[in-house]
Amino acid sequence: MDRLLLSCLLLAATSASARAANDAGSDTVDFYLLGGALRGLNETTWTASSGFIYRPTENRWGLGFAYVNDGHLLNNHRDGLVGQLWYVRSLGDDFEVQLGAGPYASMNNTNNANGVRVNQFEMGLFTSVALKWRFGDNGWYLRSQYNNTWVPGSFNSNALLFGAGRDFTSTDDLDSPLRLRASVSVWGGSSRTTQIGTQQSGAAYMLQAQYLTESPQRWWDPAAYSIGFLSEGDTVLAHRTGVPIQVWWTTPPAHVTFGFGVGPYFAYDGARGDNKLNLLGILSLRATYKLGGTPRHAVEAGFMYTRVASFYNRDQDIFMLGLRLVAKR
Repeated sequence: MDRLLLSCLLLAATSASARAANDAGSDTVDFYLLGGALRGLNETTWTASSGFIYRPTENRWGLGFAYVNDGHLLNNHRDGLVGQLWYVRSLGDDFEVQLGAGPYASMNNTNNANGVRVNQFEMGLFTSVALKWRFGDNGWYLRSQYNNTWVPGSFNSNALLFGAGRDFTSTDDLDSPLRLRASVSVWGGSSRTTQIGTQQSGAAYMLQAQYLTESPQRWWDPAAYSIGFLSEGDTVLAHRTGVPIQVWWTTPPAHVTFGFGVGPYFAYDGARGDNKLNLLGILSLRATYKLGGTPRHAVEAGFMYTRVASFYNRDQDIFMLGLRLVAKR
């Protein structure tokens, strides 16, 4: 419960900045996926990150969220959710430098002094410097990024990552390849494995991009399709991370909306002895409340319950709170 409360406070604190950033001009959402090497505790391991940055087009300041996995150092398997304030500066037409800093809500799976496996929740500071190179006019770019973590009670680290991303904008040009047609959201909460056995609650995080269809006419027409990056946390019985793909049915846009999503889920389970890569099923029930918005977007706060069907007796119940930036249809 404490982990869930702290995650909620992180989201609530950053939501005010998001609303302040909205204005009458066009908005930009920057998606990216990165991987690289991390150095900590005098060891080297891999690291990966996926996230987005939201800002008004003519504004140099933006708000970003990201999921970060700090790899597998000896006796330290840490990941978490990051909220950052970003400063963006163009270097000509093709290059852009970005500076970001903000709170890091992390969960480290480790053994304590008594040799007992525990999940240690710690808050820290996450600082980033990124360089983007746009190689065309379709929004795609290459990205290099340096990350530094300072986490009292856990280990500090330095990481260098490389990857790709894409810029989207809320332009009124319906034919523009840069037009944002997706809603983006960030979620955090708690998970439990339904199988009976010795376990602990895991800290769950999800980043999601949801593509809206063009005004469905019948109740059986899906209202949206989504792709996400989900970390279910480590309950000892299961420790999964993967990519869920879902179709969604939702009530008409209003101050309160409800949605149902279902689909396949491609996941890696580090707690499983063999067959760590699996194709699972995922089902979600979501309720959101509209906080405000612009002529093109709405900002919503919500609650989502998710059930993961593992097909190998490691099903999971996940309860999360989140924020959504919704593209209006």
